[in-house]
Amino acid sequence: MRIEFLVGTALAALGAAPAFAQVEEIAPASEDAIVVTGQRAQLERSIAFKRDALGITDVAAADEIGQLPDRNVAEVIERLPGVGVQYDQGEGRYVAVRGVPSDLNSYTVNGFEIGNPDGNTRRLPLDVISGQLLNRVEVSKLKTADQEGQGIGATINLVTQTAFDFREPFSIQANVQAGYQELNDKVPVRGDVSVGGRFGVDQQFGLLLGGSYSRRDFQSFGLYPDDWALVAGAARDGLPINLKYTDYRLERERIGATGSFDWRPSDDHQFHIRGIYSRFTEDEYRQRYRLDFADGGQALIDSGALVLAPNGLAGTSTATAQRSDLRLEYKEKSVLAGMIGGTSRFGDWTIDYGAARIHNEVIEPNQLWQFRNVSPVGPVDFDFSEKMFTAMPRTAVGASNLQFRQYSEQDERGEEDIWAFRLDARRELGLGRDSFVRFGAKYRTTDKSFDVANEIYNRGSAANRFTLAGAGLAGPAAEVRVGNGRTYLIDPTIDADLIRAYTEGKLGSALFVRDAATSLVNATVSDLDLSEDVLAGYAVANLDFGTVAVTAGVRVEHTKLDIAGFQLAGAASVLPVAQKNDYTNVLPSLIVRITPANDVIVRAGYSRSLGRPSYASLSPGGQITPEGDEADVSLGNPALRPYVADSLDLVGEYYFAQGALLSLGAFAKFIKNPIFSATSQIGNGSIGGADYVRISVTQPQNGESADIVGLEAAYQQQFTFLPGLLSGLGVNLNLTLIDSTLRIPAAGEGTGRTTGFPEQSDLLWGAQLFYQKGPVEASLAYHHTGRALIAADADPLVDQYNDDLRRLDAKASFAVTDRITLFVEGQNLTDEPTRQYQGGRRDWVIQNERYGRTFWAGISAHF
Repeated sequence: MRIEFLVGTALAALGAAPAFAQVEEIAPASEDAIVVTGQRAQLERSIAFKRDALGITDVAAADEIGQLPDRNVAEVIERLPGVGVQYDQGEGRYVAVRGVPSDLNSYTVNGFEIGNPDGNTRRLPLDVISGQLLNRVEVSKLKTADQEGQGIGATINLVTQTAFDFREPFSIQANVQAGYQELNDKVPVRGDVSVGGRFGVDQQFGLLLGGSYSRRDFQSFGLYPDDWALVAGAARDGLPINLKYTDYRLERERIGATGSFDWRPSDDHQFHIRGIYSRFTEDEYRQRYRLDFADGGQALIDSGALVLAPNGLAGTSTATAQRSDLRLEYKEKSVLAGMIGGTSRFGDWTIDYGAARIHNEVIEPNQLWQFRNVSPVGPVDFDFSEKMFTAMPRTAVGASNLQFRQYSEQDERGEEDIWAFRLDARRELGLGRDSFVRFGAKYRTTDKSFDVANEIYNRGSAANRFTLAGAGLAGPAAEVRVGNGRTYLIDPTIDADLIRAYTEGKLGSALFVRDAATSLVNATVSDLDLSEDVLAGYAVANLDFGTVAVTAGVRVEHTKLDIAGFQLAGAASVLPVAQKNDYTNVLPSLIVRITPANDVIVRAGYSRSLGRPSYASLSPGGQITPEGDEADVSLGNPALRPYVADSLDLVGEYYFAQGALLSLGAFAKFIKNPIFSATSQIGNGSIGGADYVRISVTQPQNGESADIVGLEAAYQQQFTFLPGLLSGLGVNLNLTLIDSTLRIPAAGEGTGRTTGFPEQSDLLWGAQLFYQKGPVEASLAYHHTGRALIAADADPLVDQYNDDLRRLDAKASFAVTDRITLFVEGQNLTDEPTRQYQGGRRDWVIQNERYGRTFWAGISAHF
């Protein structure tokens, strides 16, 4: 789908990428304060935020977060137009907005950049954060100059709760629930509570504390064919090299806390201290069986080792091997943010100020044992009649035929510390109802470290090799139920307790021989330490002439980077390296907001934003591999320039009834400096203190351009005009169509190619049917995320894609009293797997992972 006409439509826009207007904090508690009542209230509140925004922002309000069966922030905002989510083990994790990859978004909490606890990337794993303790989540798709320059896709702002968000001076809200999981009969639990109140003679003080907890023990089953290649005569034009199937068992725990203290001594002054903490842990157990049967493709057919049936759908291979492995992994990711600030009004002037301290951390140790057959596996029969094919050895491989091959012990650790400060001044102009000038400055300094160690131990000499049976390490068989009645058997398994005990004290012995060279590579090339300072200044003017309002602004950001890593030259020479870089970006914006009638708003806009490179791409570390008088070099590139996007937007919004909205818009993004991995040749050069006749350098480089165009539509309405019980019905629909062109330079000699943006789905749509009448509330929510490129290669046959993902969730509740509600939920009701494929061919499946359905029942109360 190519949406060429959208470019012309967007070019006709009069002004800037609209963004969410800052909400003035000075607002004493009143009848207009937030009241958590139900689905209708949350829809109306989200619409009110959207309508009052200077530009284009979608909002998930606190009521919505509680009413939909979502586990984390990623799944909450998936319901909004233009948002696509990548899932991990059945839970939403990374968010792409309007076809822009997740690492090019900006993530903030109460307006301060939150960073991320995800190692050496810039994308925030939103499954770390529970949505239950937030007031709202704002997704600003195109922004004014007073918002962060980072964020080509969007700025995703998490707004925490305060005691002034509720009508009652004292409130308690609590939610407790337990569930049932289809695949392993485990009982997940989760709950949250918040307690808040206003006190003092004039209720000028506010204090709110909240906490949340969830634990989910679950199981998933997956099939993972690898690396398809073209094979003549095969029904799908190719074969994978193997078939892997996996039994995953995981325990995920999420702990969250939030707090806010506010002091509002008068209508003109307010001060606050706020904080949020979230910790996500995961214990993972993975048994995997791998059967090699077509590793060699066409060459195997030519040799006679692989014979295809005449129809190309089935065959037999005698060039086979079996591998079995066990991985035990622990992950811990945490975010801790504290903020202090205030707002003061002096006549026509309003001063806003604040400071934040944020600490992010990731700890990820894991162990992996691998075994392989000693004697030949024998013939393997395979059948490609169905998309998820089968491959089975005629004779099962027993524990005595599985010999130890390798053990790895990985320990990844990362820390990030952020200090941020902001000062903002606004002056009312007295023109129209909302004319002002605003200018300000913001400073952020980030210190980030990432350390990787991965020790490798190989098998010993023939006399010191052991098998699963010989060492008594085999466990009972495990079933892998992939759906449609199909079951695979991992037999034997590797017993986790036995092999841990067996390995203890033997590392470095004749049984587990340390691979010093590989371990040194793993311990050096990915490590980094960096400091990144960003100083920003901006000015914005909003002129409201009644029917027409214009907002113009410019933001200037100066980024200073100091980054260090290690280069490994040869087998053992470790060279510390450090480089600096700095750049300045001028980011203008212009917004035109036309209100031809009270219920119609047309917004047109232009803005410029940027996307800083990932930390891994910026690291100067890497590996230098000499080969005589030549060298192959793989490095990061601290000199990378950020992505820069010029965005155009045009949208019309029709608020035709209370709680109702119909909107249609077009958008386009023209992106400079996209980043690719490129290889260049240097003649008669030096690197790592040595001279070479030829140096081949592979590192990230800036390319020329890319573009994204799309259409976005939304409709929501509450059918209160219908008679009787039907008046409780309502719908919420959204649709996004996106197309992109990413130009990839050639690797070495060649012409290059074009493809779509990673994480960009051509089609996103969602539909929610809800009901609220008397004590009964219910919702049925469906969301479709279209297939999307994961990673592009110079060879299109190696490209990897996420397939379509469709989720159907439901929730129903009954208010026993005006304070207590009982509810039930169902998640992933269609038992939808996540599926990936290769080479643009949906029948070249490289992952099919099943998670099953989950059901919940619980009780919520508010006082």
